[in-house]
Amino acid sequence: MRRHPRLARLPARLAGLVCALAALTVLAACAIEPKISDKSIVYIDNYTRRDSPEVYVSPLRSPPVPVSALMVPFEITQDMAGSQDMGEQLTRVVWQTWTRDRVFPKILYEPNLRGASTPQAVAVARRMGLDTVIVGKFTYVLSGGTRGDSGVSFTFDVIDVRNGERLWSMAEAGTMETGLVEDYILFARKNRMPTDPLSAITSTLAMDMGATMTKWNYGFVPPPPAGPNPAPPQPAPAPSGRRL
Repeated sequence: MRRHPRLARLPARLAGLVCALAALTVLAACAIEPKISDKSIVYIDNYTRRDSPEVYVSPLRSPPVPVSALMVPFEITQDMAGSQDMGEQLTRVVWQTWTRDRVFPKILYEPNLRGASTPQAVAVARRMGLDTVIVGKFTYVLSGGTRGDSGVSFTFDVIDVRNGERLWSMAEAGTMETGLVEDYILFARKNRMPTDPLSAITSTLAMDMGATMTKWNYGFVPPPPAGPNPAPPQPAPAPSGRRL
């Protein structure tokens, strides 16, 4: 492969950096701020750092037909100003994410049930002819905006309205850190925060946890449990001695 004439006049290391910069602009979700008197800055879209969802309760089998759901506003357990409005806003993000991903064929959100107890929410869902109700809590919320770190953790339960049984109980946490700058001599790589980091984190966590429930709701059959270990082989009998 022939090099570009200008790259041929650069030292091998610098030419490689230029090629790396070009690859970043093509492969990554980024923007470039070119400068003449200083190094250029490549902005990379930030992402949510999280672990896998924690599943505390899960059903043994899928339902005969996909179930519907009613979601009520999640409570924020932290002592913070405007916690009720923030909880309603973040719950709406979870509902919108699950509606987009078709976790349930029908999922309604009722913001007027803010502060309702679980039995009250179950009674409302039963009157509406829905199969389940989703209640939850935001156990940690850190809002750093576009200039600071942000984090969200929440847990939720899916309740069967027929008998009040918990079908699902899950939790997950995620963070989004800002301020990361990597210097590559010719250019600098810097994280670009979304306009609303809290909503971005919450949507990612909801997508993670919703994926598992989607498989269950639409007929996912878990593998059968492992059988007992086979018995170890018996030692072969020792050969009998030969008489002379």
